[in-house]
Formats: sequence, C-alpha cells, structure tokens
Amino acid sequence: MPTLKEHLFQETISRSLNRLSSEFRDKYKPKKDNRFESHGITYEIGSPLVTREGVVFEISSKIPLDLLSSRVTKEKYFKAIKDIISKKGKAPLSVDMENIVTSLSLSEKKERDYVKAKYIYSENELYDNSEITKKVDKFKKNPENIPVIPGVTTLFGRLVLQSVEEQIYKKAKENIISFINANEEIRKKYS
Repeated sequence: MPTLKEHLFQETISRSLNRLSSEFRDKYKPKKDNRFESHGITYEIGSPLVTREGVVFEISSKIPLDLLSSRVTKEKYFKAIKDIISKKGKAPLSVDMENIVTSLSLSEKKERDYVKAKYIYSENELYDNSEITKKVDKFKKNPENIPVIPGVTTLFGRLVLQSVEEQIYKKAKENIISFINANEEIRKKYS
C-alpha cells in the first residue's frame, strides 16, 4: 500500500505529465488517447510510477519504417535512436524495442514497432531540501502566493510538491524534445 507521500507524488507527477502531453498534442498533431505526431512519427508519454528509487515513466515513439529507405531495418533504426538518446541529456534507464499487434478484425491485424525509453528521476533530482527551507523562510516573511494543495497542510510539503511538479515537467520535456530530435535526425539520415 502506498504511503501518503507516494500518493501525493503520484498525483502531482501524473498531473505534470498530463499537462505536458496536452501541450505536445496542441503543438503537434493530436492522435488517439494521449499520443501526438511530429513529422509522421507518433509519440506517447506513459503513466508515471513512484517507487523507492524514484519516479519512473516511459516515452515511446513509433519506428517509421514507411518513411525510411527500404534497406533500413527496424533494428538498424532502433540502434541509431538508442545511441543518440543514450548520449544526450539524461540517459534513459533502459531503451527497448517493442512490437505491438492489434487485431482490427478476425482476419486483419495491424503491427507496429516502437522505441520505448524508460526514465527514472530520484527525489534528489526533483527537489532540494535546503532550497525548500530557503523558500519557506521567504514565505514566512512575505506570505503572498503560498501554493494551496488540498490535503497538504505544511508549507514545506506544498513547496516540495510544487518543486516536484515543476522539475518533472522540465525534465520530461527535455527527454521528449531529445527523442523528437533524435527521430528527426535518423529519419532524415535513412530516408
């Protein structure tokens, strides 16, 4: 059973990633569910999971074989994407290729391959106790604009959740932009 802290983190991080997903859907072409398309490639931000190690979430993108030269395999494309996103910014915890088969009817199936990057951020990457303490002192001197978070009674707790929401938004956005740029670079290279 999750602790209150884990529950509040889960709620805060989910809200932040949903906001980010919505912004990318507005900026690019919206697709079904929380997906969006950029330059013919579909992306999705997965639901977060709060663990003892930190916050885990996945970002996936379709492997656009239909946009590539016929001599490019999905394995070659996957390796190229994996190499790029593993070296730019925060390296993913893992990068895997996933095949999804969807039954459209009894005789018709749709098959897609995806690059799935799993990221993990520790609590230390999402907030700094000393910075939160400094903010608490500032708010005590000037109590304007104190964030209100239902269920959280302490100022310190509210500021931690505010920092977590801001940091996961910023870091996930960097991860997605890096992923989009990597796909664009490889798509151009292998077209």
